[in-house]
Amino acid sequence: MQKGFKKPKSNKLDNISVTAFRIISILNLLLEGPCDDEQINDKINEEAGGARKLSKDTICIYLNTLRRLGCEITRPVKSNGFKYILKTHPFKLALTKDEIDTLLEIRKYISALCDWEAALRTDKLFNSLIDQFVPETKDFFLAAKKTSLKREINSENFFYEVKQLENYCKQNKIINLVYDSLESGEKVITLKAEKISLESGAFYICGYSRELETTMSLRIDRIVNIKSVNIHESDIKPSSTLVRYKFKSYRPAMYEIEENEAIVERNNDELIIEAAVTNKFKFFQKLLSYSNKCTIISPEKVKNEYEKKLEKMLLLYSDVDYA
Repeated sequence: MQKGFKKPKSNKLDNISVTAFRIISILNLLLEGPCDDEQINDKINEEAGGARKLSKDTICIYLNTLRRLGCEITRPVKSNGFKYILKTHPFKLALTKDEIDTLLEIRKYISALCDWEAALRTDKLFNSLIDQFVPETKDFFLAAKKTSLKREINSENFFYEVKQLENYCKQNKIINLVYDSLESGEKVITLKAEKISLESGAFYICGYSRELETTMSLRIDRIVNIKSVNIHESDIKPSSTLVRYKFKSYRPAMYEIEENEAIVERNNDELIIEAAVTNKFKFFQKLLSYSNKCTIISPEKVKNEYEKKLEKMLLLYSDVDYA
């Protein structure tokens, strides 16, 4: 979000406008962060082009003008590094319900694109906007956001900076982390980082676990701590399990074959498929999405794992009271 106000052409300003322009320039600078007299003069000179240096008294007058307008600006003392700090200001945004709904629809659309970087930028924009809202708009926005984006994971809840995790992925670092699993609670996982992704409204870090011999996708918001990062090259190579399964439907041609799969047999209403599976969780998810159309043939170990998952789901749903 670009904070502040549009810069006018300084050569067309009269004396009153020059004063207003300087005050707005100082406000823009304060919105960016703490500043001192030298930075204020640099800002004025940059935007006005060859402007004379302002004295401390003149800067003080301009700052007092902002204070009279409702800005809370600290005085430069040793404890704040002799800088002016803008604590609060009255220049807030008021949005209509339709405008807020449009913002939230944009965030949902970005989630559907599975573009985690765009979602990250949008979340940061939202956090910046919240600081600029009038109280009524802020309350309504937060309530609407909670309802509309209830399946979305906000990046402000992350323990770790996503950009740093992305760097680990680019270098395939070995990350030793503490993860809070929904099923088994906190546990230590060692992962060879591969990529960041956005799926079903949640941010994930994906990689290979040598201990579990599978590719994993861990929700970033459930990372409790990162204990260590291996800076050396690793010879960890993902292994895969060759799984054979069948897809039965009156329109088998509509079935989506992935890169790691191959059709080994085709009948009128049935496909026999072999898949090199590195991530059983995602593989099972895919088969479950096709309901009873997919059946695992081999190996027996994977077939048993899948059957146990189905039995657990059946047990959970059998306890639900639909009355």
